[in-house]
Amino acid sequence: MSSDNSTEPNSSMKRGAKERSDQREKRSKAADLPADDKRLGNYITNDDEWFNEGVTSGKKSSKCLTIEALKEDEDQIKLTQKRLKIDLAHFLKTGETKPFISSTAATASQRVASIDFDIDASKMVYVRDLMALIDEVKKLFQWKVHQSKEYMAPCFPLIQSSGAGKTKLLHELECAMAKDTVHVRLILCTNGNPPEMLSQNGSIFSETLDVSQFQVGEEGQKKLSEKMVALVETNNKKKEVVLLFDESQHLTSNSDGWHFRCIRWWLRLPDKPNGVNVVCVFAGTTTRLANYYAEQKNSTDSRNASVKYLGGKKLYPPFCQLTTTGLVSRSDGSKFGTVGELINGNIVTEFDVATQYGRPLFGRLQLNGKLKDALGNILFRMRGAGQELSLQKYFSLLATRLQMGQVSFDFASELVASGYAHLTHFSPEQTAVAEIAFLPDPVCAWLAMTQMIKDCDLYEKVGGILMGCGKHPSVWSEKAIKIYSSALCRPEKGDVGEVAAAFYMLACGDELRFEHSRDLTQLSVPLENWIARMQQGKGAKLCKSTAKPSVNFIQVCRNYLRYSLKEFKDSRLLEHWYLGGRASYAYASCKAYDMLVPLQYTVNGTLHYCPMLVSVKNRVAYSANQRKAAIEAMHNVFTDAKVETGVCMLFHIGLANTSDISSSLSDTFCQGKVVSVTIVVPTEDEFGATNLALCSTCGGGQESEVMISHAELALGAEGDRLLRSKTKKRDKSKSLLNGIYEGYKGAFGTNSGATTATEADSTT
Repeated sequence: MSSDNSTEPNSSMKRGAKERSDQREKRSKAADLPADDKRLGNYITNDDEWFNEGVTSGKKSSKCLTIEALKEDEDQIKLTQKRLKIDLAHFLKTGETKPFISSTAATASQRVASIDFDIDASKMVYVRDLMALIDEVKKLFQWKVHQSKEYMAPCFPLIQSSGAGKTKLLHELECAMAKDTVHVRLILCTNGNPPEMLSQNGSIFSETLDVSQFQVGEEGQKKLSEKMVALVETNNKKKEVVLLFDESQHLTSNSDGWHFRCIRWWLRLPDKPNGVNVVCVFAGTTTRLANYYAEQKNSTDSRNASVKYLGGKKLYPPFCQLTTTGLVSRSDGSKFGTVGELINGNIVTEFDVATQYGRPLFGRLQLNGKLKDALGNILFRMRGAGQELSLQKYFSLLATRLQMGQVSFDFASELVASGYAHLTHFSPEQTAVAEIAFLPDPVCAWLAMTQMIKDCDLYEKVGGILMGCGKHPSVWSEKAIKIYSSALCRPEKGDVGEVAAAFYMLACGDELRFEHSRDLTQLSVPLENWIARMQQGKGAKLCKSTAKPSVNFIQVCRNYLRYSLKEFKDSRLLEHWYLGGRASYAYASCKAYDMLVPLQYTVNGTLHYCPMLVSVKNRVAYSANQRKAAIEAMHNVFTDAKVETGVCMLFHIGLANTSDISSSLSDTFCQGKVVSVTIVVPTEDEFGATNLALCSTCGGGQESEVMISHAELALGAEGDRLLRSKTKKRDKSKSLLNGIYEGYKGAFGTNSGATTATEADSTT
């Protein structure tokens, strides 16, 4: 008997072995899923039948078991990483056992300020965003009567990056709608209750929803439903209730968004306590809030099969059009004073003033003297910790200053959720599409600048974690080339040349700023010095002007306003841009210029502002007549707008011959005169801007581009003039092109009507 018992397992052991075998088989099937579905969140999102089978009923489907198995794997990886104290992701990628810094995530996730920081300090200076949000909320009240067959539930998300004013807008909405016959409650979502989330002076929130109190399962769903009933109970017999959930990303903190889904299922119930009409807004930083598809109807064997839910399959579009940039400068900016003024024992710097023209949270922090202490955490959010940056983090910092272009949906979502990208478009009907922009924000631009100046040690160490000194601009141009050539970023046609020109301008200005003061608090540089630095001593001649013109931009943003120069000047936008430390790209179809840079100058002790137009030419060759015509076109813009003071800059990058057309200002700058200047970037410039301007944006490589253009080569165009080399090894490309050209000549002869090199260049 003992022998039998030792060799033959009993029935319970057999069942255990079979269950483990089934689990391994399920994990194997999960591993064979398409790449996108290997991620736990996407695997669940693609088919939501598990929700009813795994939550509303007591049974667990195969999908639910698979999800549990994947969760076990994730937990095991985290446990292993903690035990071994190495970065497993880095090890799997490189084979190197880099130490895992457990404090990095905690430090990087520290809040810049409490959620309700200075919310009641001042009113918004305009109500466009507020009225648009109120209109969207009121539309939800029609859901049960008119739209429940089309839209899933009476709710929509308010999605935007941190510090953009989401909480402020919700608070303003609560104050505005509470005056009507509507009951409004502002609810803070937490996962636990970290004390740093709220200020010590009370809170604007009427409720707190701690998701950690509701465990996944039938019992947790019941408790959450009871909480929702309590939230909509009113003493004033109002029949319309608006629930505003702030920090709603906590509702999606577990991979399947269980808490968010439970609330949405409760909203779909046809009857509410006392017959109230309930609608919800979920504010947060994650696009997950707008990317959860409709769940399947309850299965027939569900305990809640008798419950009928309303709702179609479409989701209401998210609200993301927050136009709060620069609000502090318009409401409270005057409180901070002007450059050079002594306030509370401190001299106001240009950086201090610029902070009022960006993200409202940063402006409020500066006014309260708390921004300096928060800069480290802001930089952590932008670039992460440690000296090694991923290509995505390089993009985050570069795009903050240069506006490089659009990225994939997943990357865009990451930049909004864990960075400072501004969500500009998201459609529930096309969930693979999200568009972002990096709006004017001098604080983010200034922090990015500190990383792009060689040996800048302002943030060598933050929170006890070594970050390293700033890297030379050539490192950043190389990363930008990789970003474009790997198709991580999709620029618009012709934008790469403008981005490269802006990069060169900023790098030259950064050097002058760093030479003047290593703390980088003075953003402006003299116009003549900046021009001389861009020319790198070639043809540079300083025209010292008593007007003391200066430029003051540390980032270049997109601007699609079709104003005349007079309208820009009269509306004080030039002054606004100058003080905010930014220049702008022109709208796409603008023929005369590509960039608009504000200048400041002095007349009799009074400050004035005027435009500098920049026409960027990313060409191999540009004739004297073409140069003259380009400058005249910019002069005509001044003439047509009746603006008498300014600068016209013709900016060449990528020229094959850069030896003889540099110039200084055509005349001394003064009021009542429009002067011109030509800048030619050296072929082998030290910042790598030329290589960036000539980089491939398709990833096809140089030989591919040569072969694509074989038809033009067959017509007799000279190969080394038709195409621009994409690398520093020009001899290789020249011999390759000329070899193809000679082959065509031998086969077809010389075409007397062939396009000349100069003509080909003029049409590039």
